[in-house]
Amino acid sequence: MDPQPRLSEVVDAILRYLHHHPDAADTVDGICEWWLPPSWCVDSQRVEAALARLHAQGLVRRRENADRHVVYSGTGDDSRRFPGPG
Repeated sequence: MDPQPRLSEVVDAILRYLHHHPDAADTVDGICEWWLPPSWCVDSQRVEAALARLHAQGLVRRRENADRHVVYSGTGDDSRRFPGPG
């Protein structure tokens, strides 16, 4: 069985995805399936920990939709993580 990626790797993968897909929003299960490299086997608890870290840093939004599902999205400002040119 392949080891899980480190928490910092999951954080970086989520940020990269949001950088390339700024309007993305999904649940933890969707993030596990669609936002992370397909070769990774990452459990939802590790993804939740990465999202909690990013939320605490103000890099992702967390909201509960009408169906009571928690959805995560970017904040629209990833300049702290991915600075623009010059």
